[in-house]
Amino acid sequence: MTPFRNRPTVAVQPEAFRFSENNFDLIRLVAALEVAVRHCYVHLVSERLPAWLEYPLSLVPGVPIFFFLSGYLISRAWERSPSTSDYFRNRALRLFPALWACVALSVVILFASGYLATVQWSPLGITAWIACQGTVVQFWNPGFLREFGTGAVNGSLWSISVEIQFYVATCVAYTLLRRLSPVRITIALAVLAVAFSLFNVFGGLIEEQLVTLPRGELLQKAYKVTLLPWFFMFLLGAVAQRTSGLFVPALIQYRWSVVAMYVGALLLDFHAWGMPTGNEIPAYLVPLMGCMVLTAAYWRPGIAERLLRRNDISYGVYIHHMPLVNLLLYLGATGPGGSFWLALTGTLALATLSWRFVERPFLRRKRSALRSVSASPAVP
Repeated sequence: MTPFRNRPTVAVQPEAFRFSENNFDLIRLVAALEVAVRHCYVHLVSERLPAWLEYPLSLVPGVPIFFFLSGYLISRAWERSPSTSDYFRNRALRLFPALWACVALSVVILFASGYLATVQWSPLGITAWIACQGTVVQFWNPGFLREFGTGAVNGSLWSISVEIQFYVATCVAYTLLRRLSPVRITIALAVLAVAFSLFNVFGGLIEEQLVTLPRGELLQKAYKVTLLPWFFMFLLGAVAQRTSGLFVPALIQYRWSVVAMYVGALLLDFHAWGMPTGNEIPAYLVPLMGCMVLTAAYWRPGIAERLLRRNDISYGVYIHHMPLVNLLLYLGATGPGGSFWLALTGTLALATLSWRFVERPFLRRKRSALRSVSASPAVP
């Protein structure tokens, strides 16, 4: 492939800052576990999280952290890719092999549980569902699957379609801005981030209007799986990446102030205004969340490697937990017993198998990767 011309170069980082030395694998795992723990508890134990669990989980809102980190890492990946084809090839290798394995597992669960023997379904219908789950329309769910568990075999996959939109938006944005200087590209991305942040603030009004239209609930759901409500998180990550050499050392130096501001803002959000957190984290908290994430990533960056030994099971945790939750719901295994822990341990086991036998072998085929995949032993 012929390398692109006028591709923006990555700014030279100060000597004390190493972009690739970080704790992102551990942060992604914590974010994925936040989503899994929240879903397992709400669906299998109680519809409402107790305060002792809600507060710590709210410190690490899983999906917003993923979207911020996507902007941080995918923008870097684009800047380092020699061609568009390499960029999309690497993205596909990261996303689809594990996703297809998860979809195959979901199909096995549907047949093995006996659920499909209780409903009317057609080969065409289940083939269409499989195709949607494994491509870009993960949020579509046919009627014959509505009685299985929560009504969506793997509702967590909605964010996959958003991620794919981020991949395409990165290509479009950088292509349009390629003739600008690196500084002006960063400024343009920052302006877009502010614009989409303001758009997010008024997003509630848009959703209220959508509900009043014919088929309003469907339109509202469709809006939530576009990049519009989430793009500012991604753009903030991209801006943070392009300026990381300037402000990450400052974040590390004043880390306890960053922690205090973030935790204080969350507590104020809870008690003074009662605003939602999790996926619905207010826009003004996202920059603080991003600062907290980067502080944790670059302060003592060897922690993740010592604990995980470069085994990144976060994606597997995220995509595999809901099929297990729905299987337990269908089998009636709910309540304060062991179903919660069964779902979590099963998820970790599947995620480990996914990493060792699916994700890691395919990731080794990436070109111009930000970091080579370690050959160290997988998690037992």
